[in-house]
Amino acid sequence: MLSTLTLFCSLTLGGSPAVESICLQVAPASGKEKWTRTPKQPRAVVLIHGFHYHLTNKNVPKAEFRPWQRADAAIVKEMAKHADVFVFAYGQNVPLDTIVKESKLGDSVAHLRNLGYTDVVLMGHSAGGLIARHFVEDFPDAGVTKVIQVCTPNGGSPLATVTSPKNQKVFLECLTEKHRQQCMKDRTAKMIPDKIQFICVVGKGDGTKGTDGVVPCICQWTADLQKQGIPVVSVLGSHREVVRDAKTTEILASLIRDKQPRWTAERIEKAKKEIFGK
Repeated sequence: MLSTLTLFCSLTLGGSPAVESICLQVAPASGKEKWTRTPKQPRAVVLIHGFHYHLTNKNVPKAEFRPWQRADAAIVKEMAKHADVFVFAYGQNVPLDTIVKESKLGDSVAHLRNLGYTDVVLMGHSAGGLIARHFVEDFPDAGVTKVIQVCTPNGGSPLATVTSPKNQKVFLECLTEKHRQQCMKDRTAKMIPDKIQFICVVGKGDGTKGTDGVVPCICQWTADLQKQGIPVVSVLGSHREVVRDAKTTEILASLIRDKQPRWTAERIEKAKKEIFGK
């Protein structure tokens, strides 16, 4: 497990942290910064947001929560039926791997384990799913037990080339198809640890175009994940609405509750035909 002291030193001895980040508890909501584990609750889920377009350079470094991460959001209310719920936000003025290594995510996971949670789930939407994936690949013993990726651009997004504030481009570049292809080559030796359950939720938009409107379906559940037997669930809904729609959040909640073992090659092939039509 990652040492809290090691993480604290990495964030402080070198001066101010490279990336601003915040992790807060939203269910049960106490109105206090101190986290409290519900008696006998073994599970904590951490909701990680994705790319957020900023209008000005000054806001890019700020850690800002998205509306779907608020205590009154549908997904938080649904998750709270099965777990204590936490939300993670981060500045987007640095590359994705810097967020993984130098934000408070690792320290937060360590704190959750120290509170007594035996099941720590990271649920990342869009780029948040990449942060969750890289975290467990780089720190398999940190204490995470499950990762759920939602509409995540594992293979990149063609829309990641849009104009953005100058200091956000370094983050957005990490989400391009070109960068993700190179990243997968560079990280070939990085596998999803067998002891960590992992599942991809593929958003299919209206089900007719092979995309959720931002990330093509084939870029969400990529060949490298298929080879590792990573299971998949497809849902109808746009990239933005998948984490906001009440019915879809019920599906997401079931994924944190139920076990997600690796799939056989035969089951992978069947799912590919159902989702991609080939």
